[in-house]
Amino acid sequence: MLKLKTNEIMGACVARRRAWGRGALAVALAGSLALAGCTGGTFEEAAEGAGEKTGQGQSGQAQGDNGATGATDAVDWASLIDIPGMDFAYSDRDRDASYDEAAATKIALTGQGATVSGEGAAVEGSTVIITAAGTYVVSGELTAGSLTVNAGDADKVQIVLSGASIRNEAGPALNIQQADKVFVTLAAGSQNTLADGASYTLAEGEDEPNAALYSKADLTINGTGALTVEGNYRHGVNSKDDLVVTGGTLTVTAKEDGLRGKDCVKVADGSFAITAGGDGVKSNNDEDPTRGFVSIDGGTFAVEAGDEGFQAATYLRLAGGDAQIKAADHALRSDVEAAMSGGTYVVEAGGKGMNPETKFTMDGGTFTVAGCEEGIEAQEVIVNDGELNITASDDGINAAVAERSDETAEAAVATNASEDCLIQINGGMVTVDAGGDGLDSNGYVEVNGGVVLASGSAGGGDSALDYEYGAKIAGGAVILAGATGMAETFTEGTQPFAMVAAEGAAGTNLVVTDEAGTVLVSYTVPKAFQCAVVSAPGLTEGATGKVIVGGTVTGADSAGYATGAAVEGGTTVGFTASTTPSNEVGRMGGGDGGRRGGGPRGGGARDAQGNATEGEGATAGEQNGTAPQQGQNTGADQQGTSGQGQQSASAQTPQPEVVA
Repeated sequence: MLKLKTNEIMGACVARRRAWGRGALAVALAGSLALAGCTGGTFEEAAEGAGEKTGQGQSGQAQGDNGATGATDAVDWASLIDIPGMDFAYSDRDRDASYDEAAATKIALTGQGATVSGEGAAVEGSTVIITAAGTYVVSGELTAGSLTVNAGDADKVQIVLSGASIRNEAGPALNIQQADKVFVTLAAGSQNTLADGASYTLAEGEDEPNAALYSKADLTINGTGALTVEGNYRHGVNSKDDLVVTGGTLTVTAKEDGLRGKDCVKVADGSFAITAGGDGVKSNNDEDPTRGFVSIDGGTFAVEAGDEGFQAATYLRLAGGDAQIKAADHALRSDVEAAMSGGTYVVEAGGKGMNPETKFTMDGGTFTVAGCEEGIEAQEVIVNDGELNITASDDGINAAVAERSDETAEAAVATNASEDCLIQINGGMVTVDAGGDGLDSNGYVEVNGGVVLASGSAGGGDSALDYEYGAKIAGGAVILAGATGMAETFTEGTQPFAMVAAEGAAGTNLVVTDEAGTVLVSYTVPKAFQCAVVSAPGLTEGATGKVIVGGTVTGADSAGYATGAAVEGGTTVGFTASTTPSNEVGRMGGGDGGRRGGGPRGGGARDAQGNATEGEGATAGEQNGTAPQQGQNTGADQQGTSGQGQQSASAQTPQPEVVA
């Protein structure tokens, strides 16, 4: 067996990226590197006509001087969202699907017409009109007509669908024009259908109504029965106010959006099968910072969307639920912010798996991106807990400058690098299989805890770890494996780390042990690799450790992760762990690099919400709770060196010594 003696040869290959279309400062490279282009994700429909929306992601971003830093100062992101002011609760009546059938008005549909028994409703030809508060039990079939609600603006109306089928070729099947709130209750054991036609008869200049179930009032769907909605004109279900679902089995097909609530969509429970030409679930109020949110507390979802799976104008909140989502564009999208604290979500996307503009915070649940272009993109990605699994054709997790493309932000300047971009992992389990960079921040990376197992591109144009200003580690079990051409390691930390020259084919086990051979962390690397950045509790400053390539690990999970396990066989590579990178740069696979400084933020830590906290290396502004302004970098920072000049290719240490 050959033992490769690496020690400090690989510690601190922190090369400043060449531009690569992302605005990084150029560095001298030995040899020629080609960045392979990546196609979209695995959702089949994404290949035709679906792409990233204008203004999202990194494409076409304007660059500041040297392409290094800039700002989106024209966008006041804080004014667009007020999470404490949002109402995520459900009223007792939202959840209560009971009704007094004996006291209710009965509406019996009879094919071309209907009969009414009780008060508050009348029949006008093939249209049944409800004009007063009360409970209405609807049954039978209406083949060419509609049920319309035109009650007082303070009236609460309960419509119980008990084996009802309504089809209307000229407009909505259920058309709620006025009420305070309408409850559509799906009677136990019932099968119900609402369907519209492919074209509507609308007043001149009007574009609404526009859904098979259309409401100008707050709308709640509850009960345990089943409802099929066919949105042949545009949308399946559309409320101009709140849309709340607390139960029922809903099957929705729509030419455009499946479930749509302008002010919000809230789901407590229910079963949903949604096939939409547009978005699966959407809230679009971007004028009120307390509105425009999608909030999921429960339910099961099977969604196929021609655009985005879930789309929120302000906030996407995933606190529960079990979802399988396929989307031609982004699977989960918010124009401002998103958070996950529970539930199980498995997504495939032609674009991004999760794409809020400013921040994504994960505090629990299981989120699997089974196929996509980029796994998660937001200005800040904060993982505190939960299980995150990403398979991406491009970057796994990408911290990119938030930008707004609508007419309210025409003056915004989109840039590629920013002090505000952050990937922070504080806990949980994170696995990434990326065709581009595994963890890619256009600002900073911080690992404070959890387990982080990431694989970057097997080619020379990307790496498992990529950042603009610095990467800090204070805890966690970490293996970041990839190619050597553009490889980077942590710039600082309080937990020792090392970059190790270790080569293996796709599917090879990579194990990190201390000097005594105790397994600290292991990983089955899904792509071929030439080097790895490693760190784990149990490594001490200056101590030697081992990387074992190709061994067999006892008791490893599906990602190959284990700790305290036994390993047999494999090739051993030695390293020396340190909390600071070497002052020299290793030549790995022909890619040369220069030292990169930490930028103005230095070593300042951030809390679980991504806010700067006082600590060693923090700037005075951060210690006072404020981050440095974008575009205010010092000259040293703009050069990416923090006072240390880039080293030439000749200032390289030798290749690792091979010994028997």
